[in-house]
Amino acid sequence: MFSSQAYIFRRTLPSGKFEQLCSLWQQMAEFSGDAVLIGENTIFTKEKTTVSGNLPGDLEKQRFRILISPDFSALLSGKPTPSDSSYQASITFSSTAIAEFLSELCQQLQDPANLKDSLQELSTQISKNVNGLSEFSTELLKILVPQDLNSSSSFSSDGSPKTMLTHQLEQKRILDRVTVEINQNKDWFAIVKMTVEQVQRLLEVDRLVVYQLGVKTGENPTAIKQKKLADVVTYEARASETIPSILNFREEICFLDNPQCQKKYLGGFNLVIDDVNKEADLALCLRSLMEKLQVRSKLVTPIIVEEKLWGFLIAHQCSAARKWRKSDIQFLQQVSEYLAIAIYQASSYQQLQKQKNVLQQQVNKRAKELQGALLAAQAAHRSKSQFIGNMSHELRTPLTRVIGLAGTLLHWSEDSYSLPQDKQRQFLQTIHDSGKQLLDLVNDLLEFSEIEAGKSLLNIKEFSLRYLSGSVLQSLQEKAESKQINLQLDLQVDRRIDIISADRERVEQILFHLLDNAIKFTPKEGTVILRVWRESNEVVFQVEDTGIGISEHQLPLLFEKFQQLEESRQRTHGGTGLGLALAKQLVELHRGRIEVESNLGKGSLFTVWLPTVQSRKPKVRLSSSVSNSSVSEKGTLVLVEQDDREATLICELLTAADYQVIWLTDGASAIKQIELIQPTSVILHRDLPGVYEISQDLKESLKTKNVKVLVLSSQMISPDDWKYMSLRGVDDYLIKPVQPNLLLEKMNVLMSNSGNSNS
Repeated sequence: MFSSQAYIFRRTLPSGKFEQLCSLWQQMAEFSGDAVLIGENTIFTKEKTTVSGNLPGDLEKQRFRILISPDFSALLSGKPTPSDSSYQASITFSSTAIAEFLSELCQQLQDPANLKDSLQELSTQISKNVNGLSEFSTELLKILVPQDLNSSSSFSSDGSPKTMLTHQLEQKRILDRVTVEINQNKDWFAIVKMTVEQVQRLLEVDRLVVYQLGVKTGENPTAIKQKKLADVVTYEARASETIPSILNFREEICFLDNPQCQKKYLGGFNLVIDDVNKEADLALCLRSLMEKLQVRSKLVTPIIVEEKLWGFLIAHQCSAARKWRKSDIQFLQQVSEYLAIAIYQASSYQQLQKQKNVLQQQVNKRAKELQGALLAAQAAHRSKSQFIGNMSHELRTPLTRVIGLAGTLLHWSEDSYSLPQDKQRQFLQTIHDSGKQLLDLVNDLLEFSEIEAGKSLLNIKEFSLRYLSGSVLQSLQEKAESKQINLQLDLQVDRRIDIISADRERVEQILFHLLDNAIKFTPKEGTVILRVWRESNEVVFQVEDTGIGISEHQLPLLFEKFQQLEESRQRTHGGTGLGLALAKQLVELHRGRIEVESNLGKGSLFTVWLPTVQSRKPKVRLSSSVSNSSVSEKGTLVLVEQDDREATLICELLTAADYQVIWLTDGASAIKQIELIQPTSVILHRDLPGVYEISQDLKESLKTKNVKVLVLSSQMISPDDWKYMSLRGVDDYLIKPVQPNLLLEKMNVLMSNSGNSNS
């Protein structure tokens, strides 16, 4: 059965007194229209229906009455003594105890299933409300008290039976109210405050406090940036204002630093001090603390939340010593357990709210990102439409000239009257210029596409700044003169430092696009200047014009691809909007930077900084033929890979590690090229057609028998697969996606074990 602590009354009663109690249960069932009364042989419902059952021997001797009503529930049970003149009676109002009694009753009944179902259904409907309990308690006391006054009582000797029973009923009322508050998810601060106040009044202690561990403090945020944790009194209830307050007191548990002490409290230990003056073994620290707070008697029960010591519920008697009763200790223990449930539930709710807030923030952030992506997509769509319109115009104009003039030449070539020679030359020159314009446009598109895809590589070599600058200006001189624009060169570079290392063609493209843009947007008789100078390990190019300038709000769009700062219907200048975007890409490919300053109506100033010393060696890509290249100190590698993105990544990684990498895309001609290159190692993709034939042929050839072969695989390699691969010349494998550290580790091992001298 349920723990004896759940029963408020246990004693032997005369048979007549027990019958009076049975009658009281019967009367309360009849008084309440919605009550249900269950006896040892009969079940009474509010409709007065009866279902009989066969009881086993042990239940047949026991008598019980279970009253279940919307207001409260009560259980009376009694076992006859051997003389049959009295009963060992027990009374409880605990809904849990009553439910367990019904459950045990169902297990022992040898009856049809409908009776057990009825009992089990009733056990789940037991009310936890105690609003109608006082009237029932009064009648109960009228029956019990006269007998108890003249006989040995089961209650404690320091109070009358009536007082003790009322006291226990009040304890149950407080605990039931706490349960209701917890079930209704009330604020835990309010639950603790209400509980502490009511328990203090019931126990009639001078002071009842909650001492909480690890409370965040920091009353002076300007002096203490980070909040500290402290042990402090957070709740308090006093019998009167004459009792000194210790709210926010921080030294209540002076011995808490002792781990053994904490372990003892976690094990359920309660500190009971009836009189500090009579406790000889009391710790000096605790004795001094009680004298400081003027405490004579003290009762401490731990509050344990999630198997951690959260704090303590502490009762103080200040005015006089007090003998703590067992019922006081048990009740304070129960209160601590209920408070622990309330605190745990509140903590869980707070964590749930935090998670909800974090999730809401993530949702809002994601919504903003999606909104930004949508706006970006819409802007990209507009840019795409604008680019298509611009491109159509740029392609249509030279194509119209080419087709028109070519048709004219064809027509006159069939006629007896031919065009004059100077006219033919003029037409051919126009066709040539238009074709070159188309070629430049297509080249720009291809160049920009390759740079964006990460396929474009730098061809680093030495060249003269003087010759480069002069060459670019000469290529644009005719265009500048046609617009009557003064094109100038301001070369501020000493001849001794005139030579730099960079990709000459790309640098020439950068300057061409900047100067061409300046000429395009500079009006007649304006000026465009190219300045060149050196700064430490950088070379600086500056293009200044006296053109129309750029408004401040348009500057962020200046280097965007396919962007034209003029509306398409109002455009007075041609172009696809790729020139400056391509120039910026080429500058960043050199690991440089570009900036612009502009005043609307006065002109613009573009400045480019390019480093002259590259931090990595150039890569070489061969598709059908191989050029001679120097071998790095670590050796030469050949990569046979058809996936441009994967090959670019591997080339970047290995080149940064000082390997000379040669990239082949054609597996059919790979063997001949590998024999010509004589590399130290070869990297093949498993999906390459004839990959194992290539590896086997390499190992069988006298020229490449020492070459180490590494295979890249998109799928896991089984032991059987590896056995097959190793028999066909494969030395090692690597699973994709490629992990940089693992790739370099395997290549270092293969290179160090290679017997090829590359001779």
